[in-house]
Amino acid sequence: MKRRIARNVMLAAGLVLVFPILAVAGDATFVVHGQNLHLKTFGASGPTVVFEAGLGNDSSTWRLVAGPAAAFARVVLYDRAGLGQSLPVETKDAAVTADDVATSLHGLLAAADLHPPYILVGHSLGGLYVQMFARKYPNEVSGVVLLDSSSPQAPDALKTRARLEPGSPAYREEEGIPESNKQVARGGAFPDVPLTVVAATDHAPFFKDWEPTLMQLQRQLATLSPRATLVVAQDSGHDGHDIQLERPGIVIDAVKRKVEQQR
Repeated sequence: MKRRIARNVMLAAGLVLVFPILAVAGDATFVVHGQNLHLKTFGASGPTVVFEAGLGNDSSTWRLVAGPAAAFARVVLYDRAGLGQSLPVETKDAAVTADDVATSLHGLLAAADLHPPYILVGHSLGGLYVQMFARKYPNEVSGVVLLDSSSPQAPDALKTRARLEPGSPAYREEEGIPESNKQVARGGAFPDVPLTVVAATDHAPFFKDWEPTLMQLQRQLATLSPRATLVVAQDSGHDGHDIQLERPGIVIDAVKRKVEQQR
């Protein structure tokens, strides 16, 4: 674990050498349905690309992707309730579901005067939330990138092995997964938009026996749209599950292709 943290720090430091410090186009906190939600935008022009982090992660997880992507798009990063700068948490006991997240994000984008269409990028559980948003607001989505995304068809045994503090945002998001899966499964049709599914290949020893199932789930996600592409990120997995940190170039390229498809 210490080795991975050190590697991420080195990657972040290397990025500073290559990319200048970004000027934040917008940095504000909005009250949406009674909850403070913090949002930042980068880049002055281009399609709006909205990033959704994984379980219990705040927007800093996109630190190696936001800078390069802002060169060709308007990048939108935000923190879900209780994460990052979206404090304090107004509802501390209820499980968080995909519909909750999609509804809150939709309200946040409206409050920030960020108009559709949106390109959505979701990692892990954030990918499930992105699927819900795309089904709930299909006419507002022009492209989707799923990064080793959660699937509503995933077996119950496929859940985090981290010890989550009861009542924490991550715990409440984990508690909401069963209902989130049902919401996505019974949601409206996934829109006919360009879709890229990026699949990892190594999810750490505990999930070694699950690798064929995990890959099959990613292949199933790639059938959501007739305009889908499956990208296999070799040598990326669960201590490489954070593809945006381990293989940021793959993420940047996938987003750039979605932007180019709009032109």
